[in-house]
Amino acid sequence: MGGKADEILSKEGGVVLIEYPSLSHPERAFARIVEGFRGRGIRPLIVDVFDTLHIFFQNLRFAGVEIDLGDIPVIKERGFVKVGNVLGSVEVIEDFEYHLALYSSIARKVPEESRRHTIVLGVEKFAFPFMEEPPKLERYFETVQRRYLQLVDKTNFLFLNTDVASEYLKKGLEQDSDYVFRVEKGKLYPVKTIQEGV
Repeated sequence: MGGKADEILSKEGGVVLIEYPSLSHPERAFARIVEGFRGRGIRPLIVDVFDTLHIFFQNLRFAGVEIDLGDIPVIKERGFVKVGNVLGSVEVIEDFEYHLALYSSIARKVPEESRRHTIVLGVEKFAFPFMEEPPKLERYFETVQRRYLQLVDKTNFLFLNTDVASEYLKKGLEQDSDYVFRVEKGKLYPVKTIQEGV
């Protein structure tokens, strides 16, 4: 990643949104983030939405990059393919309150060291059922995004495919994130930092 991205990885706290088009290679940034955490003795929690982790993992293998995820705690949001140490799966998406209750019960199994360092893969897939319904999307932001992610001492990396996400979802996530990066030709470029705003 280099430069500002490595600098942000070393910080504690904040939401980092990583945007990428369908034909880019966000999995390389993902691998660097996992390696960066490991270098600090941290096993981050991965939230895998609709098997996005499997896609990232396979793309890395095709590129000749091996990454060990066997001891990394994973909570699945739907999907079938298990990669990493899967602690449980949440199948309910649209009932946000029930979803959070199910998620919280699984999150209790997450090792203490991993709870404040999270990587969410496939954010746009979570919002598929209500992508074109702004009122429901706003309820998602209020119930799930802002309540769960906005903790001062929690570090979150969110991966968003901008070719699939609605403009409303993209803008909402950008607004709620402290940092925004865009993947272009395998590299990360800063779009927003906490000092600059959008």
